[in-house]
Amino acid sequence: MGLTEKENAIRIISEAFVENPSVLHIVKPDKRKTERIKHLADYVYETSKMREGVYFSQDKEAIALCYRYNFKKEGLRDYLNQAKLVFRTIGIERVFKILKRDAYVKKQRPADGNFLYFWFFGASDQSRGGRGAWELKEKVFEQSRKLQLPIYLETSIPQNKLVYERFGFEIYHVWGGNYGNDPLYFMRRGVEA
Repeated sequence: MGLTEKENAIRIISEAFVENPSVLHIVKPDKRKTERIKHLADYVYETSKMREGVYFSQDKEAIALCYRYNFKKEGLRDYLNQAKLVFRTIGIERVFKILKRDAYVKKQRPADGNFLYFWFFGASDQSRGGRGAWELKEKVFEQSRKLQLPIYLETSIPQNKLVYERFGFEIYHVWGGNYGNDPLYFMRRGVEA
């Protein structure tokens, strides 16, 4: 029996998270790191799904999480999801450090929240370099055109920054205060006509 959509999403997201410096700084560094990364992947998937922002490639081996940022929160469900994130992934003793970083990041985005937030893109190990990335890029850009909203994202991975630049994103801010010495690139892409 195959994986459910959620299980497949968590598999793909977890594979990508293992290599992401920003993610590794969020996850509590202990012997349960792999399990904690899966919990973070679950949180990211559930949060995006609640906001109608989960996109799969046709072969289901690549996923993009991109949603309208000012989408109405789900109330209790959102708060429960965040509580699980704290206890299963971050660790209570690290919450304030994470919240401080998160507040800085949010301050760099447009205050009205009227944009698409491109939170994540990932492809399974066997699908990297395939058509999935192109397909998902087109789905996200189509959503931007349809809603007439710009797209905003952050990345700490220089290789991803280059890919986003090739796809028409521009850097509007760089923060050197990200975890470790990894700069965090704030990028945006305007609406196509």
